[in-house]
Amino acid sequence: MGIYKRLIKDLQRFADAEGRALSFGFCLRIFLVTGGFQFVLCRRIQEALALIPIVGRPLRRVMWWLTNMIFGSEIALGARVGGGLYTPHPYGIVVGVCDIGENVTILQHVTIGKTAQSSAAGATICDNVMLSAGCAIIGDIRIGRGVKVGANTVVLTDVPDGATAVGIPARIITND
Repeated sequence: MGIYKRLIKDLQRFADAEGRALSFGFCLRIFLVTGGFQFVLCRRIQEALALIPIVGRPLRRVMWWLTNMIFGSEIALGARVGGGLYTPHPYGIVVGVCDIGENVTILQHVTIGKTAQSSAAGATICDNVMLSAGCAIIGDIRIGRGVKVGANTVVLTDVPDGATAVGIPARIITND
């Protein structure tokens, strides 16, 4: 999926969260005053900059640094992020190298990182996942489709599709 299509999916997620239609007025407001969308937009601009020959990669790194400074949050340059990313409160988020699917919600103070034994690929966050405030996803693990990770949960093992993970360390609650 191209950068433009991912950006439209991001806009649609913010509109859906507010129960609004994707109109010019809504888009103007969200571009100007919604910090969560501005954080996601900065990520999409970084992705676009990387496509420019010769100067794109250095410009992307500068944009990445500015985004980190402004929002106090980081999505690693090597992370792959699908469309529909929703970050209503983009503060204290640290996302290392990983794969993030489509329609993922990341709340404040979420950490997605690796252990010393982790591979270069990092975690895999599948589609339609909710990462609640303060949770940590540590290691080369897979968070399945439709998973909800509770607030302040520390996930150290794979979570199957449709389950809920809560606690420290996380225990898996299946939603039958």
